[in-house]
Amino acid sequence: VFSKSSLPDSTGFIWTSDGSGTYTIQETDAAEVGTKIIIHLKPEDAEFADENVVKDVIKKYSNFVGTDVSLNGNKTNQLRPVWLMDPKEVDAETHNDFYRYISNAFDKPRFTLHYRADAPMDIRALIYVPESRPGMFETSREGESGVALYCRKVLIKSRAENLLPKWLRFVKGVVDSEDIPLNLSRELLQDSSLIRKLRTVLTNRILRYLQERARKETKSYLEFYKDYGFFLKEGIVTSTDTNEKEEIGKLLRFECSSLPAGETISIPEYCGKMKAGQRDIFYLSAPSRQLAESSPYFEALRKKEVDVLFCYESYDELVLMQLQEFDKKKVTSVEKEMRQSTDEAVDTEGSLPVREQSELSDWIKSTLGQKAAKVRTTANLESHPCVVTVEEMAAARHFIKTQGQNFSEEQRYTILQPQFEINPAHPLIKKLAVLKASDPELAVILTDQLFANAMVSAGLVEDPRSMLNNINELLTKILEKYSPEAAATITEGAADDSPKP
Repeated sequence: VFSKSSLPDSTGFIWTSDGSGTYTIQETDAAEVGTKIIIHLKPEDAEFADENVVKDVIKKYSNFVGTDVSLNGNKTNQLRPVWLMDPKEVDAETHNDFYRYISNAFDKPRFTLHYRADAPMDIRALIYVPESRPGMFETSREGESGVALYCRKVLIKSRAENLLPKWLRFVKGVVDSEDIPLNLSRELLQDSSLIRKLRTVLTNRILRYLQERARKETKSYLEFYKDYGFFLKEGIVTSTDTNEKEEIGKLLRFECSSLPAGETISIPEYCGKMKAGQRDIFYLSAPSRQLAESSPYFEALRKKEVDVLFCYESYDELVLMQLQEFDKKKVTSVEKEMRQSTDEAVDTEGSLPVREQSELSDWIKSTLGQKAAKVRTTANLESHPCVVTVEEMAAARHFIKTQGQNFSEEQRYTILQPQFEINPAHPLIKKLAVLKASDPELAVILTDQLFANAMVSAGLVEDPRSMLNNINELLTKILEKYSPEAAATITEGAADDSPKP
């Protein structure tokens, strides 16, 4: 390195090093004013003498530095650092071009967050939400971060993984902070108090920005939520920060029992509509609106005119279970609310007498054995004969889907501890009370089927085909009782269909 000051009578110096950690400095008359660097490449690194390779290196790491960089007399760094410009001076076309440059995409940004802050850190950030829907690689947790980290316009890392939480991997952009040292190593980037602080500031700012869009651009936000709501829900499940979960929770949208189908509501809006004295945010998981409204678990709250959030995605109930609380209000499934209701005999018009209720409950418990941890009557049902409740329905359904096949039926019942609740005013239950004395065999088959139906309705049966044998047996018994000829025909037909030797 040859270097000489522009001051009069200055002495020139030459700095020499072979890269092994030692160097020499000595005076020289060959130095001209300024600095000249001569690099001697090893034979295996000769590619760095190629003009195209050098140009690519300059464009990757120094494309935005304030000083012109020329290569063989041609200026190489052509782009302006858009994130350092005044947000008011950047037009949509400039944002579109810059977005395509940093994201290697062909669409344009759906939302643009361009801001600067001096406290608690010096930050110049430009964040984009893509207009296109996320692809398979973006939805994967293995997908890379889309935000680059700069310091004083010099690239530190093109895809800084720890700069934002994993669930925000769908955003693209640039973050520049003078508080970050230029020589930040890969190890420090992964575990640095500065990076953690920067991550918190950026995450909170992006969440506030999305909340603003939800208020000011409702239609655009709902389109964004349709495409990217999955990432927000992932954030609630994976985050360990309660405040962050609640801030993400403000962005969620669900249908509500008091609103028309297709119209959604936010959790803060739900809280604003709560009845006086209501301390829980109720939700119900179902594949569709029709099944939600016809669910036995919804009956009790509908009768009380309490709003219920409807969750149609299979993972929604896990998201709300992880959220736990919002604005100091518990997030509670309607199944859990039903299980926690008071355990008293039902004394209403049309119900079985209280004594018969107790006798029937005991008989059903004896019949079901280990399948039901408890049997009781409930006043929460109207049109349904019975339901099954467990302590945490979302966790139970997740267990059945992911691990149920690893356990026997008896083991599953022992783990789930299902509580069987019967409606003493329903015709089926009233008829069962008669059948247990007049036709015990049919009563047992009917009880097993009612319990199986309730388990299917609760989503706690891995394969409903396991019920078919009991259904066929029940139909046969009914036909034997009310149409012996038809039952005999069925029996003969079944015999005729059996394999011939």
